[in-house]
Amino acid sequence: MSLFMGNSSQYSYASVDPEKVKMAEIQFTATAKTFNNIIKTCEKKCLPHEYGEGELNTGENCCIDRCVAKYVKANYLVGSNFQEKNINPYTNMPEYDKVRSMMNERKY
Repeated sequence: MSLFMGNSSQYSYASVDPEKVKMAEIQFTATAKTFNNIIKTCEKKCLPHEYGEGELNTGENCCIDRCVAKYVKANYLVGSNFQEKNINPYTNMPEYDKVRSMMNERKY
């Protein structure tokens, strides 16, 4: 018996859809890449390269907040544009085709 999941035998009949696992991995990869780009870009833009203090000052905090907010808004606008035009990024974008082909090459 698991403390967090209750009786483990209740999950013994559950099945896993490999296609859903692949799509989750693609989404995770895309999200991780976006997050890493935000970190790199906002760090270059907002933080000086000579560190005098262990904490961020008010100006650096505000700059990072605005930088992240711009990335999130841009990501939202792009996603909204896809939905408005009924564009499926999984079929119409070469980046997703490349990731999908990489996922298909993996052995499960």
